[in-house]
Amino acid sequence: MIAPHHKNFAVSKVLELISSMADNDSARGIVIILDTLKKFTDLMDKRTASQFGVAARGFISAGGTLIALAHTNKHVGADGKAIYSGTSDIVDDSDCCFVIDKISEDESKGITTHTVEFSNIKARGDVSSKIGFTYKKIYGQQYIDLLGSVKCLDKTNLEEIKQQSIIKAELNEDEVIIKAVYKLIEESIVTKDKIIKGVFEISGESVRRVKKVLEQRTGNVYELGHRWTRHKEAHNRHVYSVLPTPL
Repeated sequence: MIAPHHKNFAVSKVLELISSMADNDSARGIVIILDTLKKFTDLMDKRTASQFGVAARGFISAGGTLIALAHTNKHVGADGKAIYSGTSDIVDDSDCCFVIDKISEDESKGITTHTVEFSNIKARGDVSSKIGFTYKKIYGQQYIDLLGSVKCLDKTNLEEIKQQSIIKAELNEDEVIIKAVYKLIEESIVTKDKIIKGVFEISGESVRRVKKVLEQRTGNVYELGHRWTRHKEAHNRHVYSVLPTPL
């Protein structure tokens, strides 16, 4: 990690450093991490970014490895994914580029587990199109412990976490309706028509939305976002009961 002012190092020396290492054949096996890249070049200026790319290519061709972090736009794309912020020159000159999206952030017993997904947008070589990682943050932990907590996820685990993240977000959106349904069931209002009418009066949500949430949250699997079960009684009477929270 090249850090400004560390041991009198100046950011302006980076291009000179990587160029000289390429020239004197000392680049092989060296890994340089630039965090963030905008501190070392102007990502919004095509000429400056192109000049940096030329110097970087010389360093890499001489056997070095350059890892650069950059910011994404504040606004995501139509697919909900983050978008690289800057000119295309840096991406065009790179051998491999990934965009990182946060998938979830779960806190339990003072430990926050972050899950992120890397999506490849540029590849020269055999690399994964998508790959996931988790890492754990604990208040007061040392940086080396943060790095040590990083774990790679296989495709199945990543998809499971993504699905749970979606369910969690949907449950947050449905919270008002869910609480209203709980309240009505506790008051022994357990039939479909009466629940819909009661939730409409309590929450002010449209009948259409209440019906949708009531149906979507009906089932037997709590982990899938179900919050109550339903069974049919005589005269086609549907009765609801709260699904127990797993221990």
